[in-house]
Amino acid sequence: MKKKYFGIDFKHLKVEGYRNINEIYPQYNQLHACETLFGDWNARVMILAQDAANFETLDLLLKKNPKENPFRHGEKVKTNLNLHNLLRATKHFDLGDYSRPNSKNCGVYYANAVWLLKISHSMSGALVNKEKVFDASKEVIKATLFNLNNLNLIITLGREPFLFLKEVFKNEIMGEWPEVVLKRKLNKFNYQGKEYLVGSIYHTSNRGIISRANQNGFIGKNSKKKGEELCLEDLREIFSKAKL
Repeated sequence: MKKKYFGIDFKHLKVEGYRNINEIYPQYNQLHACETLFGDWNARVMILAQDAANFETLDLLLKKNPKENPFRHGEKVKTNLNLHNLLRATKHFDLGDYSRPNSKNCGVYYANAVWLLKISHSMSGALVNKEKVFDASKEVIKATLFNLNNLNLIITLGREPFLFLKEVFKNEIMGEWPEVVLKRKLNKFNYQGKEYLVGSIYHTSNRGIISRANQNGFIGKNSKKKGEELCLEDLREIFSKAKL
């Protein structure tokens, strides 16, 4: 059986403005934080988000409960709840309940483009040193692909993960974001003799979902509901094109 990569294999990664999770909790059994929500290493579908929580948030979690791994999804984070609801609505996956996820056998893997944890006062802090942190994260995404033998489709959650993949797999992923979302376009890239498909949807924060509605001219009190409908349509068409 071939070696699998875990977070501990990347304890050497350092970029100014970021911290490494291994500094406070060595990751011997996990590679990405949100595996605790969608962590099926046999999945055909991967959701690629921008980054996990900021370092300060996870450090606080560890201080509250020193025996529990802080490198996990935020249960109260709307982005995760909205994403869970959208994926469940496609009826492609066995996700379990949000409060008790079927993480290891759900059919989805949840990864981050930027693996290091930004130093900021909030989870929504902007990326700094983007070129350097993208470069540092390349080896993690390649290790992620290596781990996921059955992976066929990557769905980027918002603009930055799409730009990250364009940077890693130069000259293979084409188009501009959000055009690829609105046209529900699938890109392809090859890595180590295997072909992967790439689709993209808007970020599943409330703001991102409302922005999806705004792109189609829907503004007002019902824009979140309309955005959810459009995001679901986007996912379903991506899955159809990918022949899932």
